[in-house]
Amino acid sequence: MKLRALGPTDTKIPAVGQGTMGIGGYFTRDDSSDAEFIRLLKLGFDLGLRLIDTAEGYGGGHSEEIVGKAVHGIREKVFIATKCSSEHSAYDLVIRSAEASLRRLKTDWIDLYQTHWPDPRVPIEETMRAMEELVEAGKIRYIGLSNCSVAEARRAQDCLSHVPLVALQHEYSVFERTVETQLLPWCSEHQVTLLAYSPLSRGKILDGQRKNLLDVLGRKYDLSGAQLFLNWLLENPSVVVIPKASNELHLRENAAVLDRTIDPADHRKISELFQPRIVSIPTDEIEVLEENGRQIYKTLQEAIENRFNIVPGPLDLSEQVASGEILKPIKVRVNSLPFKKPPYQLVEGRVRYWAWVIAYKGGVPIPAIVENPEE
Repeated sequence: MKLRALGPTDTKIPAVGQGTMGIGGYFTRDDSSDAEFIRLLKLGFDLGLRLIDTAEGYGGGHSEEIVGKAVHGIREKVFIATKCSSEHSAYDLVIRSAEASLRRLKTDWIDLYQTHWPDPRVPIEETMRAMEELVEAGKIRYIGLSNCSVAEARRAQDCLSHVPLVALQHEYSVFERTVETQLLPWCSEHQVTLLAYSPLSRGKILDGQRKNLLDVLGRKYDLSGAQLFLNWLLENPSVVVIPKASNELHLRENAAVLDRTIDPADHRKISELFQPRIVSIPTDEIEVLEENGRQIYKTLQEAIENRFNIVPGPLDLSEQVASGEILKPIKVRVNSLPFKKPPYQLVEGRVRYWAWVIAYKGGVPIPAIVENPEE
């Protein structure tokens, strides 16, 4: 596995790592597949995928427990990144979260500690002060942020006095390229590594011209579509990808992704054909549905009250949205039923959707990526 520098440091990490969202459960604990997940993680380490990203919020902390078991005996050879939840952004809660993660991971140190989402109610200076003290205490080695804006990253960097901000973690794939406008150039300029999560857009299925191009290039380079996508992302030296593999075939594909180099002309073809289709859609043309059993706000009043105590909540985030800092477009799909109203269904970005409605009182269309546009 090829290695890349972590931000401005001398530490090298694999260009391809392992993501763990869903390993050990999504939002609640699920220990039904622990043995298989541990086996796959260990196999990934053997294949060179020795960067692993997890979070205290994955499976209610159980993901970290699984990672701790997987790295037993080889801890020094694996780079562990984890995240504290947004609701734990206050100074004392950051410290407490890090110590709890250390216990679950059964390790004396965390290589990269990140905030999962910024909490607009807590000054980022307070969060970074706790992070910096954790570095000084030897409990974490490096500091990163996840799902932040450039302005938030800049503020975090400015208030760190002893250690650098080394990484930002964001969604980045051929289907979600919002980071290319501001965040990725900022990372390149400031020697900050971009950890790309969901680099395969959760196994999105293709048809039409896009599938034809991948078939042609796949035969040319003897690469799967997933490998082409990862290779395309890694063309930028500031990017490291952390795909999740749920089976051995995908794990081995991920590990072999850099065995081929894509010609610049073919790289441009992928870039051009996969330009995001971002449109502005009136918010009342989008139906908010429950998905995967997650509790959601179905009315504006529910969103304002934030009765599920999501952090940051829609009302908190609405101030950021109103200032022009929307993290990325929401994702919608065209309603599959002819003449069905509303014509779109919300796929991803429920909090951002309600934050936008609150900020603009429903009067301004929201930027959205249409996942299944009519060809």
